Amino acid sequence: MNDALTQDILVQNSLAQASLIQDSLVQESLPEGFTQLKDEPVFNPALHLQLEAPSDIFSLQDFGYDRDTGLADSPVDFAATSVFRILSAEGAAALHQTAKALEPFATSNPRIERNVRGGVYRSKFLRDLCLCEDITQFLSEIAGLPLMPHTIPHQLGHMNFNPAKIGANVDKWHVDTLRFDYVMFVTDPTQYEGGQFQYFKGTKQEMAALKASGAEVPPEKIISPAMPGPGYAILQQGNLVVHQAKGLTKPGERITMVNGYVAADPAISDYSRYDQLCHADPEDVVTTEFSRHSALHATRLLEKAVLADGFHTDHGAKADQLEKAANILLDAAAQIRRGKKEMEHFGD
Repeated sequence: MNDALTQDILVQNSLAQASLIQDSLVQESLPEGFTQLKDEPVFNPALHLQLEAPSDIFSLQDFGYDRDTGLADSPVDFAATSVFRILSAEGAAALHQTAKALEPFATSNPRIERNVRGGVYRSKFLRDLCLCEDITQFLSEIAGLPLMPHTIPHQLGHMNFNPAKIGANVDKWHVDTLRFDYVMFVTDPTQYEGGQFQYFKGTKQEMAALKASGAEVPPEKIISPAMPGPGYAILQQGNLVVHQAKGLTKPGERITMVNGYVAADPAISDYSRYDQLCHADPEDVVTTEFSRHSALHATRLLEKAVLADGFHTDHGAKADQLEKAANILLDAAAQIRRGKKEMEHFGD
């Protein structure tokens, strides 16, 4: 795929998706119980962004993955980055103000004691930040393929808050139910003790084997990137990079934000998990969002591979694309019918 076509796919799809999500998040279509914040900051990319590329980009092979353990199923050999900057000082301050306004809506799940999901329904600032085209293009260049903001709104702008108990981990060792996301510190990590974001420099199969045997995670396999301040982040392929968030060792305030992305090319398979999302979000909202997400994925694939295709005699190719779109919907329907399963994680 040439650079011009890649850029065209990225821009067209992410702008279209941003418009769709914006339209679905108007006041009239908010999920029951959600209200929009008042008197919040107005997102201004020129003021609030300070995009600085990471110094290091790690591949899945760096983490030990091969064709048998995940590399063959991944759209790109990208695992994670070193720390890089997304927000300016003004942007970090505005996001912290928004996070504090959202904190009263925190809920819990089997992995995380206090988190806010669905914040993009309540906050226009958060929504505009999460859908920002400048950030999307910047992250696409880092990951090595065109991305677009996740089409499940609850996978945008997820916020984690430190537990009330000192020492309790913010989040357990786990992999994500989405392919790409960044983890950004909203609070200044230099102003409290503990609370490190950590990832496991190994495969998820290795972590599963360690936990099954009762062995400790080797310290040399645990990477704790030094975050210099708020507005700094790490981008990862979250369904393959095992990571956790440590608890504070002294009283303080720790807030992080996670923003999710999908591949802009609809031919790339999705990694959303209805059974896991039901643990984190209201099931009526999950079912609606997951259904829309799957329908949009199938629609985008049909638009690209079938509706825009010219006349030719490759009957097999036509049939393959129709089957692939149908299978997206059939798989989504099967996931919904199976319902919730036990929440998956590797423990503390």
